Amino acid sequence: MIKKIAMFSLLSFVAHADMTSFFNTTLENLQYDKTYSLYKQSNKISKSAITYSQYANFSADASYLITKAKLLNNSFNTTDISLRDTIDLFGKNNYKIITLNLDKESKKSALNLKKEQLFIYLVNMITLYHRISEQLLLHKNLYNEQKKINKKLESLAKNGYITELDILRFKNTLTTLQIKIVAQTQELIKMKEQLQLYAPNETIPLLQESKLLYAKNDFLARNPLATINKLATDKLLVQSKGLQDRYIPTVDIGIAYQKLDDPTSYGANYSFDIALHMPLNGGYFKETEALKVVALSKKTQSIEYKLQREKEYIGHYQAYINAKKQSDVLEKALEDYKKSEEIIKRAYLSQYVDFNTYLQVLQQVLDVKKQIINMKYQKTLEATIINGISKGTIYK
Repeated sequence: MIKKIAMFSLLSFVAHADMTSFFNTTLENLQYDKTYSLYKQSNKISKSAITYSQYANFSADASYLITKAKLLNNSFNTTDISLRDTIDLFGKNNYKIITLNLDKESKKSALNLKKEQLFIYLVNMITLYHRISEQLLLHKNLYNEQKKINKKLESLAKNGYITELDILRFKNTLTTLQIKIVAQTQELIKMKEQLQLYAPNETIPLLQESKLLYAKNDFLARNPLATINKLATDKLLVQSKGLQDRYIPTVDIGIAYQKLDDPTSYGANYSFDIALHMPLNGGYFKETEALKVVALSKKTQSIEYKLQREKEYIGHYQAYINAKKQSDVLEKALEDYKKSEEIIKRAYLSQYVDFNTYLQVLQQVLDVKKQIINMKYQKTLEATIINGISKGTIYK
């Protein structure tokens, strides 16, 4: 018993590793993280520029004048050179750095949202691929079995036990089944090619997660949309604070040099000045209030995003429970359906039942087997999505 449990755990780990490998290869192929890395570099450079401009916002001026006066025999020259620096001594522009930090976090959350959507899409597509694969195998087995029945029917027809019309009806049914097999085969080829576009060198992974490994709170804790909304709210409030701080003065420091060869003057001179610059535009107050109102509106949307996340969890969880319960019922009933399938075959070959009755029982058995496949993969799909999001590794 212990060996079986250990083997099952090993298989689950390998399958999970396969999906992890497939997903990571897809992310690398789509260059999600590389795009974000380049954005981080740009963000860092922008913050450095703001920091630099707080203390090194220099300006330089130079002028040269020639003056001619009536009472002077010769003209004289005036050369002015000045250098000024506007210093954000009181940190009025610090909000710009905070805004860039929030932008970076928001970009990361947007990336997490893209990864989550990609993960769900891939899991859905891979699940559908394997579900169709099993249904195709089911149809092929049924087709091969019915071909054997058809040969027996042809022998019965030669001896006059059944009519040619019955043979034709049976063959037409086989043709319909064969068309279904061709359609599913082509669908699998198409899906395989599409999946290989995402991860060219990876095999399509098996999904074997059939149990929920995390609680509801683990799932709800991962909410990229709510995080993006919160960061947008924080950014508006920071910008509002930045407008309020427009009244904080900046310090202007300047040095100047003047070379003057006017014989009536004192010649070259130097100067140093320091000044405070304080804007008094009352319009900033209105802009500040407007941003606060928008921020408040954004904040109220957080409730909507939390409810939306809970709805997503309920949808996945209830679909999982539904699939689990249906699987239990169908598995118990499967043996009875298999017995009815064997009985109806013998009864039909013995001509105790007509073709319609035989076909009806076969269709019932086929529907049950297909539903078992559907519920198995539905349960796997929902468990993989809930576990993947709750664990959080898809965002790394």
